[in-house]
Amino acid sequence: MRTSWLSGYTRLAILTALAAVVAYVAAEAMPFADPIPAAITAAVATRATFHHAAKETVFQILGALLGAAIALAIVSVIGTGAVVIFLLVLLCFALARLLRLSTPDESPFVAASMAVTVILVVGTHLTTALAVERFAGVVIGALCALVASAFATPTKDTRQLRTDIDAMQDALSDLLARMAKGLREAPDRDTARGWREEAVQLRNQTIGLAARLADLTTHARWSPRIDPDDLARLKQGLDATSVMSARVLSIASDLSAAGGRSATSLPAAAMSPLADLMAMAADNISADDPSGSLGRTQAHEAVRQADQTAQIALIGGIVSNLNQINQASIDAHDADEDADEHSAT
Repeated sequence: MRTSWLSGYTRLAILTALAAVVAYVAAEAMPFADPIPAAITAAVATRATFHHAAKETVFQILGALLGAAIALAIVSVIGTGAVVIFLLVLLCFALARLLRLSTPDESPFVAASMAVTVILVVGTHLTTALAVERFAGVVIGALCALVASAFATPTKDTRQLRTDIDAMQDALSDLLARMAKGLREAPDRDTARGWREEAVQLRNQTIGLAARLADLTTHARWSPRIDPDDLARLKQGLDATSVMSARVLSIASDLSAAGGRSATSLPAAAMSPLADLMAMAADNISADDPSGSLGRTQAHEAVRQADQTAQIALIGGIVSNLNQINQASIDAHDADEDADEHSAT
């Protein structure tokens, strides 16, 4: 993960620098474009994700266009000066809310971004010719940022997220399989605690995937690369993965707690049937055609070995969690099949 992060960071840094240089050179070669706003806009608008760059490009161009037009009107009446900057920044905040370019929580950041562009366009000694040059520079810089951002994320965001969801399901299957294997050997408390810590990490990573999906959904309208049907399938698969991670964490927590109190410790005779059920659930997560039900014989055998109410509740809870994992596996498989059919068409 560290290597991947550094690689992505380095790639973004290089592409941002290239976008600024290309924007500067392109604007300098044109008779009616200012290279300084072009380079600054390219550096500011380049993003690690295409949909964020598309959104920022719209803000930069809109800010430049409205800022230049309104600034010229204000300057023609009261002249240039600090008052013009004050009025234009206030106007940016008003436009961010009135035009509903983003959510209310994001409006201050959108307004600030537009204000930067407006100040850049207005500059000093604003005239119609200078406004046109600076606006052209902003447009060139924004387009360069858009191209650079496309190269920063060569893989579609939805496709990458689907790959990460599949990888998360594989990780959950692997943990559940190791828990099944360890359960046959009567794991000690440290081993069970280690399972729980790993399950917590996987659950947290699943929450991170959900945040990425929410971000894609919120900004889908800014990017033609995001298909609403893809988002719907991703949500179905991610919902199933969230159920899996929560149920695996619950099982790991039960096993960790069972090692600490004799009243709720698992009977030795129940461990093998439970391990069989876990192994089946683990196989089901990664199966091409998940089974609709787990082994009822193993479930009955595990419960039958319990001789105390607390043990029955513990084993029943684990079996219930495994059944929910099994159903989530079917839901995730259906989402993957729909995605494959959509890709084929």
